[in-house]
Amino acid sequence: MVWLSLFIIICFVLIHIFTNYIKFLSQKPKKRLMSLVSGGSIAYVFLHLVPELTHYQEVAEEASLPKWMENIDYVTYIATLAGLSLFYAINQLSEKSQEYNKRQKNMTRPSKDIFILEISAFAMYNMLIGYLLVELSGEHALDYIIYFIVFSFHFIANNRILHLTHEDLYTKTGRYILAASVFIGWLIYQLTPTSDLAIAFFSAFLTGGVVLNILNDELPNEKNNSFPSFILGLIFITVLLQLIL
Repeated sequence: MVWLSLFIIICFVLIHIFTNYIKFLSQKPKKRLMSLVSGGSIAYVFLHLVPELTHYQEVAEEASLPKWMENIDYVTYIATLAGLSLFYAINQLSEKSQEYNKRQKNMTRPSKDIFILEISAFAMYNMLIGYLLVELSGEHALDYIIYFIVFSFHFIANNRILHLTHEDLYTKTGRYILAASVFIGWLIYQLTPTSDLAIAFFSAFLTGGVVLNILNDELPNEKNNSFPSFILGLIFITVLLQLIL
């Protein structure tokens, strides 16, 4: 599956670079499409990523942890909360910086420092998605296809938010950093040894970030949603997951 995983990573790289040129995202069917995607993403998170947290906790309990971590209950769940909290904090900092610049500096974007912080966080996030591609996809081609579908639209949603927020800073540098990071994550996985414990913590942390970003960026608000499309996407991914899990 190495070549299939590499093909998917290359597609992810291209998505990051060319998201701004995807025309259908500005057309009328956008709300149906994004509702469809958000339904599928929610199903993937709660039927595939979240249930795996139990396995990650079992891996941590059986491993030799540092002494300061041995007495912590549900340590991998805490890693999930850390991932969620990190991206929530960054989102709040970005919004406050943007509001301040609008009032005080007549600027429509957050400060450059916030841009660096947010791009750095999402570069790490993308590296984890690239790094965990093989581990989270399993041994079947259909697993990889579902991973590709869900995270392709997840990347598109994130990229459009980052572009709208940071404007030319994202266009000139941000998108290329994110494109490179997902490939670097995959390459690190291929070239370096790993462990079940590392996979457990990385996956748990990523799950928290994915949950926050999907709820924050992909779930359409009441004015821009299509509930039938949302349910259709949810059912579609649910059925696919039932066939492979």
